[in-house]
Order: sequence, then structure tokens, then C-alpha cells
Amino acid sequence: MPTTSQFRPTTLRVAFTALAFLALVATLPASLEACPNATKLLEHMAKAHGGLDGWASAPTVCFEDEFKLGEATTGLVSRVCVEQGRRRAYIDYPGTPMTLAWDGAKAWSTNWALPYPPRFMALLNYHFLNLPWLANDPGVILSEFGQRTLGDDPTEYFSVKITYAEGTGDTPGDYYRLYVHPESHLLKAIEYIATYRALFPEGATEMAPNTLIYEDFTEVAGLKVPTRYSIYQADGTVFGSAEIREWSFDQPFDEARMTMPEAAAVDDSTP
Repeated sequence: MPTTSQFRPTTLRVAFTALAFLALVATLPASLEACPNATKLLEHMAKAHGGLDGWASAPTVCFEDEFKLGEATTGLVSRVCVEQGRRRAYIDYPGTPMTLAWDGAKAWSTNWALPYPPRFMALLNYHFLNLPWLANDPGVILSEFGQRTLGDDPTEYFSVKITYAEGTGDTPGDYYRLYVHPESHLLKAIEYIATYRALFPEGATEMAPNTLIYEDFTEVAGLKVPTRYSIYQADGTVFGSAEIREWSFDQPFDEARMTMPEAAAVDDSTP
């Protein structure tokens, strides 16, 4: 029969291991325990921004955006309205004669004067501003989950890279790297590239990564949406900034805007 002394080393080792494990758990941030993987992180992010159901059930997402290039003090104003589900869209540019429409298959414009193709522009800001929910779309592939810092900010943000399955949208080669605050679970920033082929000279396939930082939010219809952001290039210079206002999630979609005017030009650029 074993003596009491024969049990003692094993008992001590087990006790020490248990204490070490408890000490390790105690040092883990509560947010890390709550977000053990990328899927759980997206759930927390969508909830922090008001929930996926309320956003997805809205008939439209509409807003006004004023984008200022570089250090400019005035910018281009656009009024965007996107139909949820089918993701059709139309955009007006107050103070100019320009208009844009996207019917899910083709884009057309009137009096177009911007250096970017209308098809590229149709859902660009919609994607920038609605990623807390769009990250849950079909065709999204999640990878590189972990924690990262953002520039000089010492905060250890949760981070996940979003890519797309082949055949998803016009440019499945795009990616977004999300930076999610470890406590609030609000989306703080995204690193992104564009691969829309008409944007680049022959031989180039993608842009260098930019970083978009969300600077302020407001609540509309129970959803937390951005009201300001800035975009930084890889060298730290400001590419541009935007103010977003007049958010709405209940406007009816104007079906008449899906009839192309005679004066409109179809965008035949290559995505």
C-alpha cells in the first residue's frame, strides 16, 4: 500500500499546475476570453454597432458624404441611397450636374467628371461605412485573426482579415483588415486595397494599402454609424477625410432611378 509521502510530489505538481493555469487565466483580458475566434469577434462587432437584424431589415441605407482630398478645406458632397438586399444604388452630387446609378448589373452616369469609374464609385462609401454588418455577407473569408496595434496607438485591437471567394462582387481580390476595439467592440479602423483594374496602368494589379480610421460615431435608428473618418497612405500622409451626415434607414427606394435617362452613359470600365 502506498504511503502518504508517496502521494505528496504528485499532489504538489497537480496543485502547482492548477494554480499556474488559474494565474494565466486571470491575466487574460476579458475581451480575449469573449472573442476566442474571428466569427465570435464579428458577432460582438455587429452587436456593438446595433445588431445585424436591425441593419439587414432596413429597406435602404442612405447618407450624405462630404469627402475632402488631402488637406483640402472643402470637398465633394454626395448623397447616397442603397437598396438593402439587392444592393442597387443611386447617388446625387449636390452643386454639380452629376448623377450615378447602379442596377446590380451595370452602372450609368450623367455629366460624369470624376477620375474614377462610376461602377467603382457606386458602392464604395456604402462598403466603407457599413463594414460592421457587411463583414457577415456570403462569400466573406476570414483569416489572420489576432491582436494588432494601429500606428502609434498602443491599444491591442482585435484584427481579422476579410477576403472574398471567387465570383463575389466585381473585385474579389480586394481585402479589408479590420481593427476592432477590445472593450467596446466598435470598428476603429480598416486597412484595405482596391483591385479594380480600370484604376491602374497596364501591368499593375492593385493599389498600396491605405488605412481608414473612424473618428466619431452617432446612433441612428438604434445603429451606431460613423460620422467622420480619415484615410492615410502607407507613408502616413493623409489621402483624404470625410464627414457623413443625414443617415437614414427608412427611406423608400426610388424605383424610377433604375430607368436609365437618354442622356446617361453606361460605364464600360473593367472591374
